[in-house]
Amino acid sequence: MAAERHGVRFPDVDGRRSSSRTGADIVADSLVRVDGRLAGQARQATEWRKDYAEYFAASTRVSALAKDSVAIAEHGLQSAWDRLVFRGADGTQTPLTAWARDLPADDRLTTAHVDGDAERLTRVEVPYRGQVLHGVALERQLREWVRRGIVEQGFADAVQSVVEQPERLALDGYEVILLGAGAEMGPIEPLLRWGVRVVAVDVPNPAIWERLRGLPSAGTLTYPQLDDVPGVDIGADLPALAGWLSARWSGDRIPILGSHAYADGAAHVEVNLAADVLARTLTTARPDAVLSYLHTPTDSFLVPSDAVAEARERGRSRRWNSAAHRAAALASGRRLFRPAYPETYADDTGRAWGLSDTLVPIQGPNYALAKRLQRWRAVLQHSAGRRISSTVAPASWTRSVTKNRVLNSVYAGAGAFGVEIFQPDTARALGAAKLVADVHRPLASADAHPESVFIDAAHGGLWRQPFDPRTALGVAALIGGPKALFGRR
Repeated sequence: MAAERHGVRFPDVDGRRSSSRTGADIVADSLVRVDGRLAGQARQATEWRKDYAEYFAASTRVSALAKDSVAIAEHGLQSAWDRLVFRGADGTQTPLTAWARDLPADDRLTTAHVDGDAERLTRVEVPYRGQVLHGVALERQLREWVRRGIVEQGFADAVQSVVEQPERLALDGYEVILLGAGAEMGPIEPLLRWGVRVVAVDVPNPAIWERLRGLPSAGTLTYPQLDDVPGVDIGADLPALAGWLSARWSGDRIPILGSHAYADGAAHVEVNLAADVLARTLTTARPDAVLSYLHTPTDSFLVPSDAVAEARERGRSRRWNSAAHRAAALASGRRLFRPAYPETYADDTGRAWGLSDTLVPIQGPNYALAKRLQRWRAVLQHSAGRRISSTVAPASWTRSVTKNRVLNSVYAGAGAFGVEIFQPDTARALGAAKLVADVHRPLASADAHPESVFIDAAHGGLWRQPFDPRTALGVAALIGGPKALFGRR
């Protein structure tokens, strides 16, 4: 029998580590001060893996009131910290809240560097459909994406700002720390080409480190080693990593912490909570630090009223309101092609928001919770008046998608509903440019609605397409199935 993993873990509930039971309790705890009835329903859910999506969507809906958005984030993160534990190598288990009050000293990690010798790239370059867009061509494509509803105007404006001010690309005076540096959607490749100082953290996998150390670079790549082996497990070796990073972020450069670590199943929540320990430790020591997150578009978001208006207008157009669409909706008992945004929700100022619910049930409750932990931290960073780079990234043809038959089919058919699926290299370049823009833009007012940190999004068209996504996914899969089978996108 294999030894049980140590590090950040779900608690032992009735003799087993139940991520479903604990996940439901965390969501319930997040809601208890805002909507006691909804919190009680979440806590009593008996089929969490089937029902979780409706509770995450409901949590987003009640976040329309700014004070409730902050309360949900505060209590949700506190619950996660209280419920998950740190399991030591000796088997002792301590709730993360108590364990993190006094992080144990651990100086086992050493430091290694790779100094880049490539010529520095001094402009934003975006690979797209066989071309490399820059300058006027990139500006034209940004306008086209906005016109088609693929990205929000705020996202295009952010990228445009660094196209016009390329001297910002090197991030002088900053150091970017990437947790999960080898992530397929992560920004490490363009950052190094722009000459940025990057600290890479990823698991000790030789293939990952061979790739990272061999990337074309005009910057500096710094990384931790354990016993002369590159890499460290964020969850298992959190004390050592916290000590190593703390020494780095005590310097003159302003740290930017990007959280991109991924793991399968329950471990995804555990590794993201370990990353949150680092985020809170960093922002406590360095209030000027920047936290950076890439959010999945397949989640539930409050979206601005202009996105709602465009989706509704599209739903009235001949293309989307054809006799075939109406007949399919009627024959299915309105289970197909229900209109997006049947209602809106007012915030504290009377501003209307729509609820875009694009949670994909096949991704599971652990994935949803891991991504929600990041969103909660982003909300709290914003409400504290601190800098945040928070980007809804487009759905992309990543390895995790292409190996999932159902998702692959849905993505292949998404174009029929005005949704564009991006290649990872396109998304990486755009995301890196957005990060640079967020670092340099004026600090957002802490009085702005907390959910506004997500609205400068590159959602791929999901927010502005005319149908409730769940009522079109099956049709997208039918359309995309043959394409996916024969490798056509």
